Amino acid sequence: MGTLEQRLVEYLETITGSAVVLREPPRKAGSRLPLFLRMRYQLRRLRLFDRDCLLALEVSEAETGSPAECAAHAQAMAREFSEPVTLVVPEVASYARNRMVRTGTPFIVPGSQLFMPFMMVDLRERFAGAATKSGEAMTPAAQCLLLYHLLRQPLQGLPLRDIARIGGYSAMMITRVKDEWEANDLCRTARVGRSVVVEFAASGRALWQMAEPLFTSPTRKSQWVHWDRPEPSALEAGFTALSRESLVEDDPIPTWALARDDFRSGIEGGTLRSVEGPEESNARVEEWNYSPTLLSDGPGVDPLSLILSLRDHADDRVQQQLQTVLDKALPH
Repeated sequence: MGTLEQRLVEYLETITGSAVVLREPPRKAGSRLPLFLRMRYQLRRLRLFDRDCLLALEVSEAETGSPAECAAHAQAMAREFSEPVTLVVPEVASYARNRMVRTGTPFIVPGSQLFMPFMMVDLRERFAGAATKSGEAMTPAAQCLLLYHLLRQPLQGLPLRDIARIGGYSAMMITRVKDEWEANDLCRTARVGRSVVVEFAASGRALWQMAEPLFTSPTRKSQWVHWDRPEPSALEAGFTALSRESLVEDDPIPTWALARDDFRSGIEGGTLRSVEGPEESNARVEEWNYSPTLLSDGPGVDPLSLILSLRDHADDRVQQQLQTVLDKALPH
């Protein structure tokens, strides 16, 4: 099982994807605290998300007190150090946890619960219904990063924190992504030194075939628009992109893909105007759930997202051309 401190380090590394180092504070730190608090808790410093935190780890002989007692302990130490102090305890009953949350008492139960309102929250026991289940459709972040792994740069063996940096995602989001992949047996994680790294179950076409049932179209919705020129972040999509890669003809009005935020910026900046239909438009824009530019340098969207955006098309000729695109992108 390990000591409370060991379990704390493992838990924090799992949910943040980063190496965690606990440091002992200076010897004089806490010397003015009441003796019972000095006997009950071990103080540790933690650097997390570029911020220093002070933790108070309950000694193994102690029995976790009532919510009111825990709140009083945290408040006494916070006054002494002029900063929030997070209690680290072996376990907290659900009723006690709810009271501690209501009183704003920071606490961590390694392996299951974290409440640091000044930084982050992980109350998985309370929100068990949100746990990742096998067979569920992937979130946009999980899909985007898996396609990135297949097309752009292998993520095999990379620490979670580096994967988060590539996609521009938070530590909490990358943990959710990792959980989705693991729940569907697409990868497992391992510890290499102080980092948590990803190891995929397959590669190339085999990994695509495993994940493809979980993928969804990247297109959130399509809109007819009029613009003087395409947004800089727009990439050719739909039949416009497919016509570059196959024998399918382009539509008379070109189709482009934009990340949702870029579409909104275009509308707010006045360079892009939504219209009622094709008669008033000079383009069709697909709002994507993730940024198409992360997966392609242009001029068109990446081949795998293109396939997913058109895979439900009823025309057999389109399906044949999509198969050709897949064979080019991920040969057998």
